[in-house]
Amino acid sequence: MHLLHYMDEIRPVDEISELKGLQRANVDNKELSLGKLLVENLSSEHFDVSQYSDAYAKELEKLIDLKAKGKVIVAKPEKMREETKDLVAALKASLLKTKSKS
Repeated sequence: MHLLHYMDEIRPVDEISELKGLQRANVDNKELSLGKLLVENLSSEHFDVSQYSDAYAKELEKLIDLKAKGKVIVAKPEKMREETKDLVAALKASLLKTKSKS
């Protein structure tokens, strides 16, 4: 699930007291280049926020309305997810999927 943050939900890093005094993470060139590639593949100059909606909030509102009307809500069992052992390999596979759809 992807999250879309609006400007009123984002605070500048220097306003977060818990982050003051922390050391910057060491990132090797491989990780940095993969991160840049990921951002480039998922970026667009023609971003239209109207294409996106908060599906989670809409579904939650439906559940709340049903519960308020006395309906019994039964959760669906979650699908088992594969454990990712190699994050870099998983990101590369995801990028290849994104490129093939374009």
